Amino acid sequence: MGTSGGTATAARAAKAAIPAFAEANFFELRRGTSKISFTVSNIAGEPVLSYETQTFTGDEVHIETTEIGTLVTVTLSAIPDLERRLLTLVLPLVQVNPGTPEKVSVPVIFTRIEMSIAGRPLHPGPVQTYDVKVYTGKASFILS
Repeated sequence: MGTSGGTATAARAAKAAIPAFAEANFFELRRGTSKISFTVSNIAGEPVLSYETQTFTGDEVHIETTEIGTLVTVTLSAIPDLERRLLTLVLPLVQVNPGTPEKVSVPVIFTRIEMSIAGRPLHPGPVQTYDVKVYTGKASFILS
């Protein structure tokens, strides 16, 4: 009986030594004067992405979990019979101590998709073109 009490005490001590990490749910990113913020869930339970002066919420924010990270995509603009422009964040899984932000570098993909009234462009060449920029900033856990 003496060893089971010692084992329980050791287990409690080991558990106390393991930090309680949370998954980051808020990202503040910059590249020069350009700013992006992303919240996984606001008080209404919806994702929110802000880029420059534009804010996207709910169904405007498309989230897909992949092996390389979480892809967060919004449509910046759409001009019928010409193009759509998208912004996609590639967010890594970031573990943080609640209240202590972690530094992150995030690739941001700006995509231009050519379109015509028929759907695809009426000329040869790539339909999607990409401009990838790296934004840096902080990932943190916030209560919403």
